[in-house]
Amino acid sequence: MLEGVILAGGRGTRFWPLSRRDRPKQLLRLFGGRSLLAATWERLRARLAPEDLWITTAADLADGVRAELPAALPEHLIPEPVGRNTAPAAAVVAALGLRGGRDPLQLVTPADHWIPSTDDFWSGVERARVVAEAADSPLVTFGVPITRPETGYGYIERGGARAEGRWAYRVAQFHEKPNQATAEAYLASGRCYWNAGIFLWRASAFAAEVERCLPDLWSLVAPLITAPQPLERLPEIFARAPAQSIDYGVLEASKRVAVVATDFAWSDLGNWSGWGELAGNDAQGNARAGETVTLETRDCVLHAEEGLIATLGISDLIVVRSGAVTLVADRKRAQDVRDLLERLREQPGGERHL
Repeated sequence: MLEGVILAGGRGTRFWPLSRRDRPKQLLRLFGGRSLLAATWERLRARLAPEDLWITTAADLADGVRAELPAALPEHLIPEPVGRNTAPAAAVVAALGLRGGRDPLQLVTPADHWIPSTDDFWSGVERARVVAEAADSPLVTFGVPITRPETGYGYIERGGARAEGRWAYRVAQFHEKPNQATAEAYLASGRCYWNAGIFLWRASAFAAEVERCLPDLWSLVAPLITAPQPLERLPEIFARAPAQSIDYGVLEASKRVAVVATDFAWSDLGNWSGWGELAGNDAQGNARAGETVTLETRDCVLHAEEGLIATLGISDLIVVRSGAVTLVADRKRAQDVRDLLERLREQPGGERHL
């Protein structure tokens, strides 16, 4: 039995001003008419029925998620009253998966990534499934082949080969976002992959590792397996749960993690520059959406949700217009938009633009 778990609780602040508190990145329609969340749902629906899909999201985003995914089962939408990162959300769904003596494989994926080929994605899932169903029940991570020395991604370094296939390895080490020289070394090594933040594991295997690595979290979550009304316990669980990511809290402390080398194209769409690399460029290298007019403008990211963006004699900039806010940023500083929002919070009245 295979279930899908969509993690849809993030805020995507680096896509400000298009991304706001009540309309985070996963609800944006950055490529055509579908939101990133709807595209993720459809990717999983290619092989899974609605009753096999879970969605976790912030409680204040639940209505927006329901509107995007009308076919989702209400009882499979897990509202997080307080944001606690990804480990508590995944632990809750693992416990719910264990109810009634079940023990499904759970495919865990972010809601806001770009994966253009559904078929290639599922080919990667089938590889991972072979490994996850092995006798030692490893926690399987998806490794994406490195195509450039990217400083905005985490990396997975592979260890020794596993028996399941030439694409299956033990994990030697997880690496955080590197500087340029280190990213170049990872690329040259031939032993590293980008960490896609996509996982496959048996619910019981993940539960056991949460209990070992984050015992306080598991003591909160374990009663969901037998509780008569499990969703009523969520406010207490999230109020007391530690804020931990799956990577930091569980995988980096576990000895039973495998990595599967995948072949699908992928981006975590971490910022506006990342969108610009995928949106398609004009003859001058500009990525454009909405109403724009340019003259002597090169290698810019221009996104007008409403109104007109007009540029003259500029290069390597990000210009985004949304409502009453316009962002203008050096394209090389796309990762730092979050810092700009911290400055905005400090200004009188700044909160209304977030």
